[in-house]
Amino acid sequence: MNDSLARILVSAKETNKWVPVKFLAKYGIQEVNLLDLEDQGLLLVNHSKANGLLLKLTLKGYHYFR
Repeated sequence: MNDSLARILVSAKETNKWVPVKFLAKYGIQEVNLLDLEDQGLLLVNHSKANGLLLKLTLKGYHYFR
C-alpha cells in the first residue's frame, strides 16, 4: 500500500472517521485489493448511499500500518 494512503487511513482512524474511496483515487487505491485487506482484518469497508464506498482501519490495521 502507498505510504500516503496508509498515512491518510491512520490519521482517519485516530480521529475515528471514515474515508470515502473517491477521495483516495489519486493515491493509488485502485491497486489495493480492499477485499483481501478486509479478509485479513486490517480494514473495514462500508457501503453508503450518499458517499459510496467508505474505508476505515481496524485496530489491527492501525497497528500494522502505523
